[in-house]
Amino acid sequence: MGSAEELKTMADRQELEPIEPSAAKASSLLADARRSLVTCRSIAGKDPKSALLLVWDGVAFPTLTAALALAGYRVTNRMGHHRVAVEAARHLLGADALLSRIGSIRRMRDRGMYENEPPDLDEVTQALDDCESLIELVAKAVGRAPHLI
Repeated sequence: MGSAEELKTMADRQELEPIEPSAAKASSLLADARRSLVTCRSIAGKDPKSALLLVWDGVAFPTLTAALALAGYRVTNRMGHHRVAVEAARHLLGADALLSRIGSIRRMRDRGMYENEPPDLDEVTQALDDCESLIELVAKAVGRAPHLI
């Protein structure tokens, strides 16, 4: 099954909702993610836990949302929508290794939030680098879709 069929199946399961494809929305989300990434890098050494929370909520998830917006989808508010965003982006972008690491950021964030497990600074630094790679990957996709702007 190709990525279009996979995303349609996810929409049929009400994990995704079809929307008008929008490179402009994707670009706006990427600009926000880039700003948050700068903030994350500036606080990571002093407060890795807060940096990790922001790297997921302010960088990774909005970047995944940008990829979905470009393809004409958004996640629903059903339980598991963060996991769905990673899975859908994997179908859209490929980059399985990178997206597996992005999924790990969500799990690290959850451990910090719900189990009070502090992140290791090296893990946070790797997460920041992975998010930067994700931003660049999605930005290239936006660049290939100027007709949607």
